[in-house]
Amino acid sequence: MTKKMKKMLSLFLCIAMLFTLTACSSSATSNAAKDTGKEETSDGLSFTPGTYVAEAPGRNGILKLEVTVDESKILSVKVLEHSETARLSDAPIEVIPQKIVEGQTLKVDTIAGASLTSGAILAAAKDALIKAGGDINKLMKDVAKEKVEVKDAETEIVIVGAGASGMIASIKAAAAGKKVILVEKMGMLGGGDTMMASTLLNAAGSSVQEKLNIPNSSAEDFYKQLDGIATQKKMPADRTTLKTYADRSGTMVDWLVELGVPFGRITNTFQHKIEDGSAPGTHIVTALSKELDRLNVDYRLNTKATSIIMEDGKATGIEVETPDGNYKIKAKAVIMTTGGFSNNPELLAKYNPTWLNRPTTGSASLTGDGIIMAEKIGAALYNMDQVKANYLAHIIDDGSAVSLTAINNHTVLINHDGKRFVNEDHGSINYKSEQMMKQKGSEAYAVFDQTVIEDLKLMKGYNDSGYFISADTLEELADKIDVNKENFLKTMKDYQTYATTGVDKEFGRKISDPIDKSKYYAALVTPSMQSTYGGIKVDKTGHVISTEEKVIPGLYAAGSTSGHGAAAGEVGYALIVAVVYGDVVGEAVVADLK
Repeated sequence: MTKKMKKMLSLFLCIAMLFTLTACSSSATSNAAKDTGKEETSDGLSFTPGTYVAEAPGRNGILKLEVTVDESKILSVKVLEHSETARLSDAPIEVIPQKIVEGQTLKVDTIAGASLTSGAILAAAKDALIKAGGDINKLMKDVAKEKVEVKDAETEIVIVGAGASGMIASIKAAAAGKKVILVEKMGMLGGGDTMMASTLLNAAGSSVQEKLNIPNSSAEDFYKQLDGIATQKKMPADRTTLKTYADRSGTMVDWLVELGVPFGRITNTFQHKIEDGSAPGTHIVTALSKELDRLNVDYRLNTKATSIIMEDGKATGIEVETPDGNYKIKAKAVIMTTGGFSNNPELLAKYNPTWLNRPTTGSASLTGDGIIMAEKIGAALYNMDQVKANYLAHIIDDGSAVSLTAINNHTVLINHDGKRFVNEDHGSINYKSEQMMKQKGSEAYAVFDQTVIEDLKLMKGYNDSGYFISADTLEELADKIDVNKENFLKTMKDYQTYATTGVDKEFGRKISDPIDKSKYYAALVTPSMQSTYGGIKVDKTGHVISTEEKVIPGLYAAGSTSGHGAAAGEVGYALIVAVVYGDVVGEAVVADLK
């Protein structure tokens, strides 16, 4: 991270304490008001009129904000520039400035799931208001919130969790004429694994593959590959699941393209990527959100399901809690699509402690809520030890992690000794993570070149945010990172030779990028907990199965909440599983309710 960003981050961390620290005394502000002739209102606010600009660090870079005030009032707050993730930042950028103006206060709640962007807006606003002569003590006043009366609701289908599975199931049901309520505990749609999907979507038989003349890319080819991997590695993968999403994946990609998701690249036969190299997750969430709006689906944010209502052995609704109070939603069918449990230490400790206490590139929302609720009413759990560890996680200064998996085909992994230690193209992401855990500090440098910055929009944004170390030559790069320089330069020279000859003498990798185009970059990476592939046991169409091996009437699950027997990210790829099974379960519920 650049010196400028570190300085700004320090400012932000200080500002984050603004609920407990005071910046100046009331008497000092009062004297300042008298000296400048500013008039205090009954609220005690006093400013030097004008427009003030300030900056603060967000997740992906500097956020610039403008505040306009008159003598006694905040007139407007506008975000002028930012590099924040699309969709993820939409809610705080729209809501927080509005709340500051409405309440004439900086004591505004952050948006769940977008705390860094929220904090950046509040930090920049505070800085701008200090420039305007404002008294921060008085700007931290509590504002009475309008009392919103909550009441019980009734619908045909209630869906819990607004990731890809939940949104697609909602769209499927609403398009069939069913009344749907979709609830999401976060402050935005898609705030789980879907929003965080940064690299690709695996699928077969799509129009994208056909247009690009990709050979051996049929659904049958895809299934044979999946089945072969599962057989070779003796993985606990359900073959019906593999066949289902192999067969339906291409159709779902085509549907997403029709909705506006710009898939346009194919790598390794089945990997669908966005045309400009940006992350697919935000494009998918944007497209699905628009379709929900088009169908007038009733979706309720900041609404957390707490339990499943059971009557005579049948699921008949849920109980929810909201900032305004708790209530019940009665329904003929309940679909759980709350994601996995990569951010639930208790469940990880119980089922796969190997990856406990690791950083996570998954969403903060992935706490296993649906799994916990379903288990309490007698649902069986399945494949709970199946998890995916991401070896290309880069830790940023606030302690959170960003995934760099998009550079997988364009990077070489170098440990502190300056040496490679694994085939970077190995088919198992967990194996590569395990090998990295054996290195000093359980970390390594991912080294790549200018090709990545030019080719992948997401990585260019990360570079602009100061996440990478760069240099014009490999020699200069070696001086900037913590490696044995002599070994590092030999390793890189050998790697470039392997790329030219086509033979990797050390690890047998098929090298597609020689990493020989200046500038050169390095990012310190470490294995993180990314996603889980076990959960509620379901049948092939998403009906939840009890511990007595019977279908629980009225209850369904899709995506990472169930896992569907798709094992550990090696034959079950989270994003396409979520997309396909949202469609499968939505279709099943509609059929059951006829």
